Amino acid sequence: MYPETQTTHFSIDHSALEACIEALYTAKWPDGFRCPDCGHRHAYEIRTRKLPLFQCRLCHHQASLIAGTIMEGSRTDLRKWFHAMHLVASASPGINALQLSKIISVTYKTAWLILHKIRHAIAANNKAPISGHVQLNSAFYGKPWCSILNPHPKRQALLVGASVNDQGEIQEVRIMHMPERHLTGTTIRSTGITAFTMLHVDQANSRIESNILHFNRKRFRPLLAAALEASRWLNQTFHGIGPKHLQRYLEEFVYHYNGVIAQTPVLPHLTRLCATSPRTTYSAIIHGSPSATEPIYRQARVAS
Repeated sequence: MYPETQTTHFSIDHSALEACIEALYTAKWPDGFRCPDCGHRHAYEIRTRKLPLFQCRLCHHQASLIAGTIMEGSRTDLRKWFHAMHLVASASPGINALQLSKIISVTYKTAWLILHKIRHAIAANNKAPISGHVQLNSAFYGKPWCSILNPHPKRQALLVGASVNDQGEIQEVRIMHMPERHLTGTTIRSTGITAFTMLHVDQANSRIESNILHFNRKRFRPLLAAALEASRWLNQTFHGIGPKHLQRYLEEFVYHYNGVIAQTPVLPHLTRLCATSPRTTYSAIIHGSPSATEPIYRQARVAS
């Protein structure tokens, strides 16, 4: 079986296809092969293709290395996927599709899809609720603008939340793009707060402090700073993001922001996410298929 240290020691600068295969195997099956059909722990390795197949010794089910990952169905070289993951994990301030397409020599559409599939994996990681002392603040995202007297016509309302320790330091952040149904003008309605807390907060083990009025002096300043940092990152890296995909880009920012706080080694963690998150398709992404937040939004709306 493949050694468990490959993901940790993987270096894209010296990678070969075999190194990527070993890294993906370890990320997908950290405790060794497990048949996705029957759960058996032993398999024959079939090396007649560019990427190996693993045939279960018990039920004979054949498992592709990329099946059940965000790379399933992709014809892009595995080395280019790993290069993209490396850049998402390490590039500062970030990497956009145009830059990625030039670096790994793929079309813009392919680079865009790779990055969105990586964000799909990241979004699945941001579902664990925060708890303890939780602060909630409203914020906005938009291009730089004189927002006090002349609000940007396309600015997007955000609800930013964080768990905070006794010293007033942020421990973990969540940011949600607020759809129009949760707004009255530019003010977030109670349904938006309910949707956020249902999705992101362990309500049974939290003390929630909400300050959503725009000019309330009690708003938690570190949260406003985090929202401002997110806006700058979006504008600097991607030159502005529209409302359709804004939430996925916010998820990427939150992932990196929380990773810095927790001092998480990003590349091995991101590799595991990409290896264990279910596939999504180009069609699902561009048509904005309902996200995991939709049922909770609907529950909050009914509750109102």
